[in-house]
Amino acid sequence: MNDPKYETVKPTVSYGMYWPEGLLLILSVATPVVAWFIWRNGNMLGRSGSVMVFFAAVAEFISIHRMNKKHILNACRVRANELPWEFSRAATIVGVVSLICALVGTILWGYGDLLVGT
Repeated sequence: MNDPKYETVKPTVSYGMYWPEGLLLILSVATPVVAWFIWRNGNMLGRSGSVMVFFAAVAEFISIHRMNKKHILNACRVRANELPWEFSRAATIVGVVSLICALVGTILWGYGDLLVGT
């Protein structure tokens, strides 16, 4: 079975446009690091994992909201006989980093006390 190939436009988007997601992902990574340096306790490391997941989820929610608007605009572009836009590199990076932060945060949340031996 052959998948049809559709023409799309690869948009050039500034990474600065994604500053809210970037800030949330920085907070996501910084939370367990700061918690470890302050308390050096596995229980607090686990709790910081839940906050890490929260920040990553909010970053992904904002990104998904952008994608929903893009899909609607793409429908308008196609209707106006223009080529739809593909996902930008910045949007892809935000999605991958959000997933990694959520996975690491979930592991810390569930096993933070076991990882460091309280």
